[in-house]
Amino acid sequence: MRKLLKQFGRDETGTVTVEFMIMLPLLIWCFAGMHVFFAAYRSQTINVKATYTIGDQVSRETNYITPEYVDSLNNLHEFLTNTSSPSAIRITAFEYERDDDTYRVIWSQGRGGQPNRPTDARILDVRNQLPVMPDEEIAILTEAWVDFEPGNFIGLEAFTSHEVVVTRPRFASQICWNPLNDGNQTTAVCQAGY
Repeated sequence: MRKLLKQFGRDETGTVTVEFMIMLPLLIWCFAGMHVFFAAYRSQTINVKATYTIGDQVSRETNYITPEYVDSLNNLHEFLTNTSSPSAIRITAFEYERDDDTYRVIWSQGRGGQPNRPTDARILDVRNQLPVMPDEEIAILTEAWVDFEPGNFIGLEAFTSHEVVVTRPRFASQICWNPLNDGNQTTAVCQAGY
């Protein structure tokens, strides 16, 4: 009997199977976690690229920005992000005033639940993301939001990816908003305070 017990104590057959069964839940959790974290980074990266694309498109515009144009930008954002989660954009034209070191909103339009007119104070919320600008310089602030839902995976909360991109008008000195798609200059908003 003693010999059988010693032999049983030294026997190592089957240990790989036991170790595998102990480690299997941890391996499954790691693979699922990698998948969810990859999906989160992918969603955020796609939102960054979509925001840059929309900001670049607006910066090249020489005609009036109209409600239909902003609607099409929102549709473009939804197409580029290709997500079933809610998404939103806001385009804001603003200028810098060096005398009082402030940013003034010229016009702003949001889609997907974002307010149309952020105040000058809203620009201050993203001031640390704005570039250094010369006096009376006009720029375009493009903001985009995409919600990410990780499902029931433990370890990552649902979050909203908010991206901010600032571009200068490329071919025009300013980007004007016109609520009417008629090309009428009297209904256009091109300067702060008007």
